[in-house]
Amino acid sequence: MLRIAFALLIAIQSVPQGAPQDEIKDALAHAEALYYGARFGESITLLTRVDDSLKTLPGRRDEKINTKLRLALAYIGLNDTAKAKSLFVELFTLDSNYVLDAQQFPPKVMTVASEAKAEQSKLECQAAQDDAQKYLDSSKIGPFLDLMRSFKPKCAALATMAPAAAETFYRNGIAEYKRGEFSAALANLEAVVTLSPESSEHELAAQYIDIIQSKQQVNQDRLVLQWQRNLDAGQLTAAAADYRQMVSSNSGRSSAEVTRATSEYRKALAVLIGNWNRNCGVGDTATMNGIRKQINDLLPEPSFAEDLRAQMTPCTEPSRLVSASLAVDARTQSADSGASPDSCLEMQPQLALARLKTRVDPVISNDVRYYLKNSPQVTVRVKTRISENGDVAVISMADSNPILASSIKNAMAQWKFTPVRDSRGPRCVDTEIPMVIKLAQ
Repeated sequence: MLRIAFALLIAIQSVPQGAPQDEIKDALAHAEALYYGARFGESITLLTRVDDSLKTLPGRRDEKINTKLRLALAYIGLNDTAKAKSLFVELFTLDSNYVLDAQQFPPKVMTVASEAKAEQSKLECQAAQDDAQKYLDSSKIGPFLDLMRSFKPKCAALATMAPAAAETFYRNGIAEYKRGEFSAALANLEAVVTLSPESSEHELAAQYIDIIQSKQQVNQDRLVLQWQRNLDAGQLTAAAADYRQMVSSNSGRSSAEVTRATSEYRKALAVLIGNWNRNCGVGDTATMNGIRKQINDLLPEPSFAEDLRAQMTPCTEPSRLVSASLAVDARTQSADSGASPDSCLEMQPQLALARLKTRVDPVISNDVRYYLKNSPQVTVRVKTRISENGDVAVISMADSNPILASSIKNAMAQWKFTPVRDSRGPRCVDTEIPMVIKLAQ
């Protein structure tokens, strides 16, 4: 008996916090042996230790489910059905589609599991209703519709919210239409059509949708013509403003016009980058200064085509003339901004990125991607200081989501730039870099 107690103690102690998979597997096998030996209390002691360890680990859902199932069975062995039911609730929370085989488990187990499933479904449905109401109150149309699509078939109470929600979206849509906010109005009215196809509001909403889409198409056609005229005339700042309006008025939908405009910008930018790289190789500073200005003027927005601009040669060798030119540009920007000669140089993002040697993208976890699933792409403007050695320190992030800030900061700390030098030697540089985070998998 003492040998058995000692072996159990060793098994329990062998499952530390964050235990490797093999140790947990061994502990589960030992707990199963204890269960089939009708030593339910000892099995519970070991399984509780495993369960606590697994709670600290991401993923590993199957092991977590297996542990909770074995715990529930052990408690049923002790005739503690209340505790067993609570464990089954936790199990079904991990996997709401989990099904026990009635051929494998006795009726008592199936009854407790069935009661737990009903309780978990009720809790899940109530949570879905609460979230739906929050989304409705804050006019978050996309999340509300996603929730309705996911839970409406299995939550009758949630389905009863649809008519009232459709009426709310209809009122909001009409008010936005009258204010000329067509994109917002369209989103609300399309939600009405989705939620309430049989209501009177549905027919009226569909009519307004047709009117809005016609107005948007007319505005889009006007913008395309205006953008093309400005681009052909070399009015790049005006063309960039037209392009941004084309994108925003398109409400995130892909259109042939925006795609064509984007393609033209990318083709022109690729030619300029090719010219830059060729002139970088021979140290033609004057030509490169002109190309850099053309690139800055051409970009319709700061974060545009970062993949192409990453192909620009940093020009570190043979680049003393080029480095001096870049430093002069930076000093000019600093002087224009009234900066002290002893302070860091202020530099435009495009000019700073041209000196980027090493880039590390942020690591975005699946949990963050799920949390921000309605934002396939996020742009964060990161104020940075590049040291005299080319190292990067993040100063601040404008409008940054807190759950992204840490990942961005960790990634940019690994960036490396070619140092800027002027007549006094190496200088630090302050710049604001647009970081584009692609969240869609």
